[in-house]
Amino acid sequence: MKKPYKVSTKDLIPGVAPLHEESNSWTIAATDTIAMFVTEIRPGGRALKDIHADADHVFYYTSGYGYQIINGERFDFGPNDCLFVPKGATHECHVVGNETVRMVVTFSPLPADKKSLVQKLEERLEEIGYGSSGK
Repeated sequence: MKKPYKVSTKDLIPGVAPLHEESNSWTIAATDTIAMFVTEIRPGGRALKDIHADADHVFYYTSGYGYQIINGERFDFGPNDCLFVPKGATHECHVVGNETVRMVVTFSPLPADKKSLVQKLEERLEEIGYGSSGK
């Protein structure tokens, strides 16, 4: 059984999500059944077309403006908007304007090509001293 924990992005090392340009991404939770990230895409950046055959994808936007193309349909977004992308759907993200887009992103279940994130997050949490009571 997994232990509960609390984590802050300021304590995690950001990476760049695959197929993303001008971005940072922090893995904040990852198990075999769900994963959650905080992702930023700076002005001029984008997430290239992608597809996850084995996972649903949810995006919740906290800042910035842009649009996603999901299976050929355009969805504009801004702060407090949420987009659901069903498994098997193509999707790509474009930033509009001069503000960084910041979003919370989930996968459920964790796609097979991202399974290594579970171990990497667990190792980082142990390294920075997060336990069952948080920090």
